[in-house]
Parts: sequence; structure tokens; C-alpha cells
Amino acid sequence: MKLLPLTRTITRRVKHCALGLSLVCHTISPICAAISFSCSNDALRWLAVESCCTSGNTLLHYASDPSQVVVVYVDFDSSSPWSYPPFCTPYLEDLASELCVYTNSSFGNGRGVSIFTTPSIAQKFATLQPFRDGTVLEGVNSERRRWHTRKLPGKGQAMMATTKLERGDHLTAFTPVLIVSMEKILPIHDNERFLRKAIDQLPPNTRSSYLALSRMYSNPDVFVQDILKSNAFEIQVGGKMHLAIFPEPARLNHDCAPNAQYYLDASLLTHHVYVTRPVVEDEEITISYTSPLQQTKYRQSHLMDSFGFNCSCSLCANRAAFDNDLENINRIQSTLGDWAENSTATCEDALELIRLYKSHGLDSFLDLPYGFAALTYNSFGDSRRAVRYARLAGEAVRMKNGPAAADFGLWESIAKEPKSHWSWRYRLR
Repeated sequence: MKLLPLTRTITRRVKHCALGLSLVCHTISPICAAISFSCSNDALRWLAVESCCTSGNTLLHYASDPSQVVVVYVDFDSSSPWSYPPFCTPYLEDLASELCVYTNSSFGNGRGVSIFTTPSIAQKFATLQPFRDGTVLEGVNSERRRWHTRKLPGKGQAMMATTKLERGDHLTAFTPVLIVSMEKILPIHDNERFLRKAIDQLPPNTRSSYLALSRMYSNPDVFVQDILKSNAFEIQVGGKMHLAIFPEPARLNHDCAPNAQYYLDASLLTHHVYVTRPVVEDEEITISYTSPLQQTKYRQSHLMDSFGFNCSCSLCANRAAFDNDLENINRIQSTLGDWAENSTATCEDALELIRLYKSHGLDSFLDLPYGFAALTYNSFGDSRRAVRYARLAGEAVRMKNGPAAADFGLWESIAKEPKSHWSWRYRLR
């Protein structure tokens, strides 16, 4: 079933004399008009929000407050991407909107997706190309894998390479199964109720893949939120941040010096993973949950506060050596970023920066040192090396931020015409 956008907007206060109800009418979105009303008659006080009834094309959502009820008028047609009527909260004053569950069961070649967001943002989701033309996701959610999952001691499930991988290999491309607004307005148990509805409406295999993900806590009353907190990536749609669950990439464990990098394509709702240094068969594939370019104590504090674990990777194990080199990294980057007339930046500084990154396994973050090298060589009139490092910087940005990133275009342009960039021979003037 699909929702047909309604053109009629209800905006006036009316009286329903037969029931003695005072109704306040307003519009949820172009796909449904809603009436919120208070009922002073105890005989007409209904149950909680998950209780609902339908009569023709009228769907009644009952509010947490038993004196409140939301009546949603809907019609069905193939012109909307949603497979079920939106399942909405009452009007939330702090948000100036409702929050609703929207599900498309066929999204991503039958993988499905549920979205818990405001009606206005749901409209923006609905305009994204994958909802209008599924062929744009060709090759996404593919079962052809060069990895498998296995439980590792102290880590839980992990993503392991099934074959040798090289830097630049495109490892995965998956769409989300759940997207949730980051608005923290609902009480925790109300939030759980709506999220369970979102999961229940997913196709069976997709629902199972979500429920199989790891959890930080053992409270069965909020297990859907536990999974969300433990496995979510952040994605921005319609100018608002949302949490998104991609079950396969969620198996990627953390390392401060990872061998893979990822980016999220918000326009196609697709999560991409690239290998950033050679990986041998049966080696674990990792990403970083935090910025490695922080002192160890700050990285470990963030990981404990946000993800509940102590990191024991190579950078954390060699804390003193890395923290010392991190000071050198920051000093060199400051020097290379100084374009004043008395700057002391040299090409040797740029090469040393690259060496320091690589010596600590920071291959997933080489866009910055490669970019500094491209600009520095260009500023000294060495176009051949400037082009080389601009291409490497562009490759690194593509794996980290995607080909639509502004920096990717910058390095592409320098690689094509280094002498047209403002940095050309700048330090020789």
C-alpha cells in the first residue's frame, strides 16, 4: 500500500458536537492531514500510542496521554514511496512537529528501510533518487564478498578478509536499514516503542540482520535503542543529522590506525568502505571510530564514553612514542600551512610528514599530508611532484569523503593544471 498526497489542508478549529470533542486541526505533511483533539469525557479515554484502529481511510493513533488522540486521514496509491501509513507521535511542542515512522519495504532491491523522523524531513528523503529510481543502486547491497565475519576474543564479531586486498580496493557498498532523527525529545520507553515499530515493518531477513547486531547493555526493555547506540553511523539528510544502521559495516571494529576508510553518500543513502593499505587473507578489517590525530588520553576517553571500551591498538599500546610524534606532526603541519612571507616550510617537511603518518599506520588519513606535499611542491615550482601528490591526495579524499567532496575537486584540478593554482611558485616570489 502507498500513501496518496492530500491536497486539502485543514487549518481551522472545529467542534465535533456528536462526541463532545474539541478538535484542533493542523497538517502533518502533504501526505497526511492530522487532527489532534482533547477529550474531557472519561468514557472516551483510549489507550497508548501503539493501539490504533482503521476505518476506511482513517487511521487513529492514540497518544501516550490517554486524553489525547491523533486522527490521520490517508489514502493509498503508488505515487508515494512508503509501504505503510506513517506511525506518528502526537504533536511535539519542543520540536514543533510530530515524529513518524516511515517504511519502504522494497528499498535497496528488497532490503527495505525504516525512517523515524519529522514529516518535513520524510518528504526530503522521498525526493532522493534511490526512492524514485532503484536502478541507481545497481551493485549496492551485493552478496559478492571479499570478507566474512568471525567472532574474535575480546572484540565480538569482526569483519575478516577472505582474500588479499590492496590499497584502493572498494570493499563494500550498502544502504541503511534504519535511519533515526537525532532529536532527543521522547522519553526512552516511548522512543523504544516507535523504533520497534520501525524494525517490525522491515522485511524478515533485514529485521533479523538488525537484531543480530551487538549491544553494549543487557536491558531487554530498550534493546532496539541499545543496538542503535552501539552500531550507528551519522548521516545528514534535509539539513538534519540522523543515526543510521548499516548491518554489514557495523561489523567493522575500531583501530586508531585502521586499514580501511569509509564515507557516506547521503544523496544515495549508501555507505562505502575502501581498503587503505595492503591486507592479507584472514586479517581483520578495521576503521577508526575517532580522530587518531589526538593525544592518546583524549582518544581513549572518547572511545570509553561513546562506545564503552578501552582501546589496545598499536597506537595506544605505544602511547609515549606516538604522542611524541603527534607533537611533531602538528608542528610540521603548522609550518606547511604557514603562507606568510617569512615561512620556513620546505619540501623536506612535507616528505617527513608523510613518513610520520605511514610509520604509525595512518594510511587512512593520508589526504592531509599528501595535500600538503602537493601544495608545497607546487609552491616551489616542481609541477611533476605536485601532480603526483595531488593525485594521491585526491585518491585519499575519495576513499575518506567521496568523489563529491570539495577537496576531491581541488586535487583533481591541481593534478590537471598545477600552474593555474594560486600556489604555483608562491614560495619563490
